[in-house]
This record gives sequence, C-alpha cells and structure tokens, in this order.
Amino acid sequence: MNQQNFDFEKVQQKVQQKKYQQGILLICSAVIVTVLLFLAVPKILNHFFYNPTSQNSYVENNQYIIDRQFYNELTLPNYDMTDVTIEQTGVGTYQIKETYSYKYDNQIVGSNTIEIKRNKLYLRNSDFHPFTPPFSQETAPSNQLSDQKIAKADEALAKSNLRENIKPLPKSTYVNVNLVFKEDKSIDAYQEWLRVNTTGADTLWQAVRPSQKTSDAANNPVVVGFNPAGSFSGISVGITNEKKLNEDFPLLISYLANTEQNQWTEEKRQTTHFKSLLQYLIKNERFLTQDPSKIQATTLKNILADVNKNGLKIYGVTLYLPAFELENILRNDAIKSAVITKVDVFPLTSQSGQLPGITYPPEK
Repeated sequence: MNQQNFDFEKVQQKVQQKKYQQGILLICSAVIVTVLLFLAVPKILNHFFYNPTSQNSYVENNQYIIDRQFYNELTLPNYDMTDVTIEQTGVGTYQIKETYSYKYDNQIVGSNTIEIKRNKLYLRNSDFHPFTPPFSQETAPSNQLSDQKIAKADEALAKSNLRENIKPLPKSTYVNVNLVFKEDKSIDAYQEWLRVNTTGADTLWQAVRPSQKTSDAANNPVVVGFNPAGSFSGISVGITNEKKLNEDFPLLISYLANTEQNQWTEEKRQTTHFKSLLQYLIKNERFLTQDPSKIQATTLKNILADVNKNGLKIYGVTLYLPAFELENILRNDAIKSAVITKVDVFPLTSQSGQLPGITYPPEK
C-alpha cells in the first residue's frame, strides 16, 4: 500500500470555508429575522391601539369615517364632513385632516388637523368653529324669574329684527335657520306644524331634548339630535354587510330599510333611527374614548334610557326654506328663537326664474 501524505493546510482551508459559509448563513438568517421583526412587530403593536384605517363588522376600511359621520350627525346641526385624509405616521399614530362644508353645499367653512397617538387624540390645527346656538343656549335655562323675563324680551326683539332684515331679500332667497320651539314637540306634532306653516321647507336636523343626566366632562348640557331622513349627506361609506348593519341597528341608514320598516309610521321610523344612532356609537365607544371632549358612552346611554322611558321629544330644528316663509314663521307663537346660519340668494329676472315647487308672493 502506498502511504498518502496528510495535507493539513487543505483540511484547514476546508474547515475555514465551512465556518465562513456558516457565518454567512447566520448573518443572512439574522438579517431576515430582523427584517421580519421590523415588519411584523409594528403590525402586532398596532392591534393594541385604535386604528382609524381598519375595517369593522360593517365597513370595508377606514372605520373612522363612518364613526365620525354618525357622531357628526348626532352633534352638528349645520355642517357635513365632505373630505378626510388619514395617514399613518408611526406605531399606533395617525394624522387625520377633516374638511367641513355647510350641509348640502360644497362651500368649505373650515378644517381640522388631528393626531391620534396610541389611543389619544390631539388637535393640531383647526380653523373650523361649529356654530350650535341657539340649541346650546336652550339646554341651560335660568331659574331666575327676572332673567326669564329679560330673555323673553330679548327673544321677541331678536325675532322682530330678523323679520325686518329678511323683508328686503329677493323672494327667491333660501336660508338655513336654527329654530327653537317654546314647547317640546313629538315627531307627529312637529310634522303637523311643518305642514301647516310651510310649503317648501326641508328639515335638515332635529334637536332632541336631553335629560338632566346628559352633561359633558365639564358638566355642561350636551346638544344632540339627528337627521330625520336617516341618510349621509357627507362622505359615502362602503358597507360590506348591509343586512347585518340594519339588523343590529335598524334604520341607522334609511336606504337599508326592509319592507316591514318602510311601513312604519314616521314617528316610529325616526325614533328607531335616533336610538340606533346612539346604540352604534355606544358599541363603538373606542372611537369616543380617543377624545375626552366628545360625548362619551355613559352619557349616550343616559340619553337612550330617557328616550325609551319618555319617548322622543324635539325642542328645535334646522330648516332649509324660502326666506319669505321664515318671515311668516317668525310671527308664529310656537317659535321661541331663530338664528340664520346661511343665506342663498337667487335674484329673479323673470317669473321663469322661480324655483320649482314654490309659490312666491308677488313682488312689492
């Protein structure tokens, strides 16, 4: 047998090469694991925080939009959110810009830029200042008799001045107005009052009388109400399960009504819609808890209990109607106060310029 020489250097090279390959494999594995962790950990952590871009049981994505739409219907008599952008800027952190316009109008009145940072909301910039009087003033009446007399005198003077300001307007002028009644009305009573006193009025919002328990964090009475039509007038939302939404929250959105619901009385339909509006926000209270200044679920539960016990009563409305009809309404004893929030003027050049469906009084 021939004795083979043992090549120590060659063996050493093979061992070093194997170690080198193992080192490369370990480094690649570490890089892959690091990348996977870098991608996965934020997604895992995001599950612990409110995500405004995520879906829920009813909408395909951006659940913040539908949550905000319902909250705005509850609290904003005169405005719609007509545009919104949502950008994730970190783990559990999102920047949101909301743009607002007058109801059923493209005229932008302002915007909010907010940041949701790990379940807390911060207002970063805002030039949108919603106008809610006289509804907010109405929820805090004075108990002093002298104050009540002064308030009545001021209200009568304000109504008289408003009538005088309306008179010079062209008869084709339309206005948005917030009206407060001297006495609360049921839905049926309001519908009858509207039929008798107007011909071309559109009810945009109805203010619901809150109970004594319905105060915000600063112990101020809250202003709540709803759109009697029960439909979005701002941004549309993609709903993935319409049947389930209508079963869980009947008539929350009017066009989802089934055959039976379409046969209900107007009072039952509107009461059901308002209760579903409250119930939806109560169930989705994670949206509310981001911002302590919002009406919280406990207050909404008190309002719901009050409606279940005493029925739905409204103390004010937001109307869109011809100015000359408002002039007549201001003479009505049922009206306590009125504030115009928007004016649309369409000067007439001929009778053919009149808007359809309205009988105008003769020009003076």
